[in-house]
Amino acid sequence: MSRILKRPMFRTGGTPNEGIMHGLVDRRGYDNGGQAEKYADEYYKMLSKYKPPAPRLPLGQIGLNLVSGDYAGDGFLSNVARSVREPYSQWTQADDATRNLDYQARMSAAKMGISKKDALDLARAKAAGETGFLKKETTEGAYEHFLEANLKSAAELQSYQKPNLQQKYPRKMAEFDSYVSRNLRSTTNPQGKEIAANFVDFVPFDVQKQTFDYSTMTPGMYYYDPRYRIFVQRVPDDPDTPEDESGFFQYDNKTFSKTKLSGTE
Repeated sequence: MSRILKRPMFRTGGTPNEGIMHGLVDRRGYDNGGQAEKYADEYYKMLSKYKPPAPRLPLGQIGLNLVSGDYAGDGFLSNVARSVREPYSQWTQADDATRNLDYQARMSAAKMGISKKDALDLARAKAAGETGFLKKETTEGAYEHFLEANLKSAAELQSYQKPNLQQKYPRKMAEFDSYVSRNLRSTTNPQGKEIAANFVDFVPFDVQKQTFDYSTMTPGMYYYDPRYRIFVQRVPDDPDTPEDESGFFQYDNKTFSKTKLSGTE
């Protein structure tokens, strides 16, 4: 047995792709989510700007309860306990709500980070000629490709099924996947570059109800509404933000010019 273990095949080191290692190559380095986490951190920093400040412990209310003497007849310790209990309970509830908002922001940021990485990976694959796309494919050709796929998918819908965005707006979605998305990736326009860096997805669409919901858009991020062929953004009301700088805004899909929306439908 000792002689067998001394054979070259069992020795430490050696050259890969020789002997019993023939056909094997050095392992490639793969991204273990690092890029997605980087994008998620960037999104989280932006989302954090719209979170309310953490609640402060209501020491003033506690002190007021103590000196008011409302619970003085119950004894000193009971007076202290009852003076603290209600303000502390309210603070705890507010603190829990703030922590929940932070958790939701982190979850949203993680999802957006993963989505952005997936979108970039897909774009690179298309540019490299993978998944059926040619490296030098024209924008017109891409439009025809997406339109054909969308129309085919819409035609295959059963009578009880409701269309998704690609099936409901086959031409407008094909336009986004070809002309609009390419323009967004290659633009040098400052506003366009900001939209590209913080673009999330299409405006949330409920397939069953066939409705769009602007109110569920993540504040500060950008979405695309295929109905009107515009990018949209929701900026929540803030005491420090002028009234004309909060609300819903639309951006032209070519020039990225900004206009405030009077409604969301």
